[in-house]
Amino acid sequence: MPETTKPLRGRPPGDARERILQAARQLIGEAGYEATSVPQIVDVAGVAQGTFYRYFKSKAELSKAFADIFNEQLMRKFDEAFRSQIPMFEMMPTIIEQLSKLFQEYHDIMPFLEEHSMPFGTSEYAADLRKKHYARMATVITRDQQNGLIRNDIAPELLARLGGGVMTNLARMVALEENDQEPAEIFMSGRAFVTAALAPQEK
Repeated sequence: MPETTKPLRGRPPGDARERILQAARQLIGEAGYEATSVPQIVDVAGVAQGTFYRYFKSKAELSKAFADIFNEQLMRKFDEAFRSQIPMFEMMPTIIEQLSKLFQEYHDIMPFLEEHSMPFGTSEYAADLRKKHYARMATVITRDQQNGLIRNDIAPELLARLGGGVMTNLARMVALEENDQEPAEIFMSGRAFVTAALAPQEK
């Protein structure tokens, strides 16, 4: 166990699952998934090994558990934006900024949870979440198309996938510092790009 990793103490007994997740995240963030073992996790969590298997069938199930937490927070941020009733292109910078903060929060274990994460996951679970998310986004786009705010020559479902992909990748770029530009510049560039792409087409 890394010297920086200390057992978690002072938590109530009923909080065992949360203690396991916190310990696993700490260890995986420090040493990586392959180098982290169940005995290490339960030692840091301060629970018995049998308690771990009461909540998780295997170490691999931790990926889904972390992805569930990540996806819930992600969808909450999108839902808040969609309920605002402002045009899609106006909410873009805010969404990108909020997503980048979330990616930054989880950067230490991002490779570990990506299989089941809504934006990038390859699992059926992730694909189903994306389908529901894009359907919700398409509803907002349809509203804006009917109000003449964005182009209507492309199906809302396709625009949702294109716009969602741009926002997610820009947010990840900021969070993981994959670009030399300042975050504010990336947010504004993203807005300019999406606004131009969504602008109503001149007849």
